[in-house]
Amino acid sequence: MKMRSFIITTLFTASLFGQYTKGNTVIVWSKYKLKPIPEVEDHKQGDRRKAFEAYHKARNVKARLLLSSLFLTHYWTGHVTDVQQVNEFKNMNDATAYSGSQAPLNKKVWPNEEERQAATSAYGKYFQSFHEDLYIFENHVKLEKKKSKESPNTVVAVMNRYWKPLREVEGGSAEEREELMEKYHKRVTMKNDKKISVRTLTHLWTGALSNGYYPITTITEFASMEDADDLQYEPKIFDEAFSDEEKEAFNKYWAPASHEDIGLFWNQAYSNKLK
Repeated sequence: MKMRSFIITTLFTASLFGQYTKGNTVIVWSKYKLKPIPEVEDHKQGDRRKAFEAYHKARNVKARLLLSSLFLTHYWTGHVTDVQQVNEFKNMNDATAYSGSQAPLNKKVWPNEEERQAATSAYGKYFQSFHEDLYIFENHVKLEKKKSKESPNTVVAVMNRYWKPLREVEGGSAEEREELMEKYHKRVTMKNDKKISVRTLTHLWTGALSNGYYPITTITEFASMEDADDLQYEPKIFDEAFSDEEKEAFNKYWAPASHEDIGLFWNQAYSNKLK
């Protein structure tokens, strides 16, 4: 599916970790909408899954600029027809180049015109004429937990938490905050075997800064809703991994009552590109 040019809504004037960090990656999040199955011409049971898997697997091999992707569909959030496409790139230049290279990419994937037309038509007929660019994020690579291999479809939870402005953190500093984030990642996130993958994101070119509070968005994969809903497992790891002094230092940076659930989605793993 052709991705339209990015819509840059608001330049995020301040970033959690300062300016964009070399070595971090760019996440582009777009939304599409599926057609209701009764409106799809010549549909047979199993055709949609087959068309989606064939289309993405073929393109993922040739899409050099695309580092990784998630293909998310409705679980508990939004409309049943919503599709969220989360694509990762090395930098904004690659993200921009990819957005304008869909037709050439399709020609590279399917040199034969008839085969190309068949593949793109089989895929495209399931979508409404709708596209919305939602976010452009910075992915903090040091805080990333990667999936080691392909797995069955997963449950993806997306949430925001917010840092206090540093001026409100007694004795706080950007350096200590970053050090504690990395410590939490190594001691807690990486030890939480219920979390299959984790991405920690900050707004790069879209989003809003409200009253000095900085949003941190996490995209987390779980094997099941049961794992996603286990709210006691990670606090136990944190309690054992951090001393009382470290807990106090870590917690002082978070805004009170700052948890905001953004979405809960099915991750259609068969369509994804892994690093």
